[in-house]
Amino acid sequence: MTLENEGGDAPGEVCGRCERICEPGELEKCPVCGHVFCLYCVYRVGSRNYCSRACGDSFFFGDADDDEDLPEE
Repeated sequence: MTLENEGGDAPGEVCGRCERICEPGELEKCPVCGHVFCLYCVYRVGSRNYCSRACGDSFFFGDADDDEDLPEE
């Protein structure tokens, strides 16, 4: 018996961080960098999910580059 996906994984079925084969409902796309991550690799900041601490902190707290546009006090 030959399975439909035999010989390779369909795109979006593998976590981009831990490379675990996942169900489609277990995967999310990071709103900052676009990487796909699973529910075991999730990093939560506030009510949002991110692929890593760097992405979560970057979105939530902002980058150092964001401060360049602010006037000096």
